[in-house]
This record gives sequence, structure tokens and C-alpha cells, in this order.
Amino acid sequence: MDRDFRSAVKLSIVLAFFAVIAALGGLTWSDLYRDSELIKTVWFVNDLITLILAVPLLLGSMIYSLKGSLKAQLIWIGSLWYLLYNYVFYLYGAQFNNFFLLYVLLFSLSVYALVMTMSNLDIGLVKKGIKEQAPIRAISGFLFFFAFALGMPWIAMALSFKISGEVPPFEMTIVFATDLSFLVSVLLFSAILLWKRNTWGFVLAAMIMLKGLLYPLVLIIGGALAYFRTGTWDSFIPLYFVLWASCAYFYRLLLRNID
Repeated sequence: MDRDFRSAVKLSIVLAFFAVIAALGGLTWSDLYRDSELIKTVWFVNDLITLILAVPLLLGSMIYSLKGSLKAQLIWIGSLWYLLYNYVFYLYGAQFNNFFLLYVLLFSLSVYALVMTMSNLDIGLVKKGIKEQAPIRAISGFLFFFAFALGMPWIAMALSFKISGEVPPFEMTIVFATDLSFLVSVLLFSAILLWKRNTWGFVLAAMIMLKGLLYPLVLIIGGALAYFRTGTWDSFIPLYFVLWASCAYFYRLLLRNID
């Protein structure tokens, strides 16, 4: 590999180390989270997914990236984006707790590791690696659908609060702000670039779809567990499942069309 990923590797290793500490703390420290029982359940599942999926994906893809795998580089970038997105919620969404400064560190490490990884990505090599018959428009269309399916309910709910004059729960405000800024906007931007066959659209699509594979698992499993604990059912769970299944199909399709 010609590019110098040393800084990105060091940052990713430190990020993985502290992410494991945060996840283990969340899973074993019974009074760490000070949120409602519903939110605590989501944090529990989130920590579990981080520990058994996100961190292994991060480290595994980093190792194979250093061996020259282009697919692994895209997964590495996606893993970093997932952790960045994830720790935005911990940083702003969790009630202040003993891990607050750790969340600041994890978010910052995610940002810098992502910047260093993407800045060393050989975009010319990515362009050469995309197969001629890759279904670019189909993947782009899915990203538009994903953005619409998730963005429109949040926008509609935000507007309804605006019109009624009601103040939404704080947790809901965090979800609106984070999803519309860090998810829906990226989905739309990557979809537009991909539709124009811009190579960065391919990279961003791979990045955002890995998040679309991991985070719905948090919402689906967390929502089901929360129902058994609190009796509260999240009506968006069927939507999360549809988006997860669709994302799994198109993400596999995307990776199959790069050498």
C-alpha cells in the first residue's frame, strides 16, 4: 500500500481501546446511565453492538486495509463513521454521567481517525476498482429512498411540534438533529454524487450504508427489549427492519462490484 495510514491506524487502535472500555462499562456498571428505563435499554444494546460488531469490524477492516484490500478500506471508513455517529448520541443524548469525558474523547478520536483515513484514501484506485457493470443508479436510488423514508417522518414530526407550539421531549430533539444532520444529509449527498457517477459518491455510500447495517440492529433489538421491560412499543421498528434488510442487500451489492 502506497498511502501512509500510520496516523489513522494509531488513532483507530486508541479509539477501539476506549470504545471497548466504554461498552464494557455500560454493560457492567449498573448505575452508570441516569436516563429513563427505556433509554437505558437502548444504551445497553448499543454497548453490546459496539463490543461484538463495531469494534471487531473496525480492527479487522483496518488490518486487511493495510494488506491492500480496497473493500476493507471502505469498511474501515464506514466503521469510523458509525462510531462517530454513535458517540454523538452518547455525548449529547445521555444524561451526564461518569463517562462524559470518555464520550468527548471517543467522539474526537472518531472525527480525527475518519479524517486521516479518508485523506489517505487513493480515490483514483477506488475509481479503477469499481466494476463497469456496477448498478450505480440502483444503489443511488436506494439511498434516495432511505433518506426519504427516514427523513420525512422526522421533518413531519418536527413541523407538527412547531405548528402546535409544543416542546418535544429532549431525547426526540437529539434524534431529529442527529439523524437529519449526520444521516439524512449524507444519504442525499452520497446519492446525488453516486447518480452522477462521482467516485466519492461510491465511498460515501459505502460509509453510510455500514451505519445503516449496524444502527438499526440497536433500534430493533433495543426496541424489542424495551417493550418487554417497560411495555412501551416503538412503532418505527417495522420501518427500521425494512431499512436494515434493504441496506444489507444494497451494501452487499455495492461491495460485490468493487475489486
